Amino acid sequence: MFDTLKDYSILYSFDRSGYRRHARHFKPVDNRHIRDKRFLVTGGTSGIGASLAERLADNGARVTVTGRNRDKFERSSLAGKGIDFIELDMADFLDVTQSPLDRFDGLVCNAGGMPDQLKLVNDDYDLIFASQVIGHYLLIRRCIEQDLLPENAPIHITSSGGMYLQKLELDDLCWQEAPYDKVKSYANAKRAQVILNEELAHRYPGYTFSCSHPGWVGTDALREALPGFSERLGKRLRTNEEGADTIYWCLAQGPELPSGKFWFDREPRKTYPFFWTKESRMTRERLLALCETAWAEQQA
Repeated sequence: MFDTLKDYSILYSFDRSGYRRHARHFKPVDNRHIRDKRFLVTGGTSGIGASLAERLADNGARVTVTGRNRDKFERSSLAGKGIDFIELDMADFLDVTQSPLDRFDGLVCNAGGMPDQLKLVNDDYDLIFASQVIGHYLLIRRCIEQDLLPENAPIHITSSGGMYLQKLELDDLCWQEAPYDKVKSYANAKRAQVILNEELAHRYPGYTFSCSHPGWVGTDALREALPGFSERLGKRLRTNEEGADTIYWCLAQGPELPSGKFWFDREPRKTYPFFWTKESRMTRERLLALCETAWAEQQA
């Protein structure tokens, strides 16, 4: 009962104390679905993505990470662990659909970011929605359509607990009707990712889809985007390794993991704790139509 009350408080669930409390119930991870497998991790040069890549490599996987900046990769310790790098901008749809890719055994859509200034992509979306929703959809679709992933391969999307308070909004993705709000845009994109995880699991039953949120993690990206929040929480923020744990655990479950679920600290979680954040079926169809239109444009 005491643990349940702490989880309802959010603060004592999403912070590091929440992770440590939940971790008391964790069982050892069986690495048989990790060892000798090849994984692609977007946004893997720092933060949660880099920690995930290192843990995968440490347990016998061959890992490739993507990022926009090769120098950032070369300054990291990833290359020393045998991790490969592909320069890839998730907001460059041509790059996502045309850059050379090998065949992989699993895909992690982890690239994030919360730019201070509004940047538009193709006059259709802001940079956050373009890179984290449309770009990842195109990558997933490409890997499936081009047979770059085997049957039952895991496809994981890293979302955020910030989506809990956000209802999916698709009417002003370029922020022409309201002042740009990076926090709201980020939460909206993360809500869209959760919905796509569910929809794609139905559409592609031959793959194992999962989505998770990592809790409040003290990444460099968070400190840069929300310095006040980071300063207030300080040592209560989770480490990158703790933030990556559930992603790794989902991948390690292999095809035994129920497809299309949303996870936090290795447990399936509700995606709509507040009724006012629930979108209509029509809105879901609009999201899918946006993604499919972007895919069709890249095939023309």
